[in-house]
Amino acid sequence: MKTICPCCQSTAVYEMTDGINLIDQLLSPAVLVSFGVSLCKTLKVHPSIGVVAGKTVSALIEMTQSHQALPLLVNQQYRCDDCSHVFTSLH
Repeated sequence: MKTICPCCQSTAVYEMTDGINLIDQLLSPAVLVSFGVSLCKTLKVHPSIGVVAGKTVSALIEMTQSHQALPLLVNQQYRCDDCSHVFTSLH
């Protein structure tokens, strides 16, 4: 279903993105594990310790983020190309 601007009723609406997606990508388990492995190689420590540390940190981040938002209620911001109106839609 296409989102419609509440101000001008236009269908020329696009979803605005923010920096949260970038932060989620940087704190992904794969990035944290590879960072831990490369850090351990630099410090001349066995790389498996970096794997365990990266997985532990990513699990802790995942546990803290799961309590911050309800997965079914997501506020999405949209911007209309016609009237430049910015509005929030609850999905």
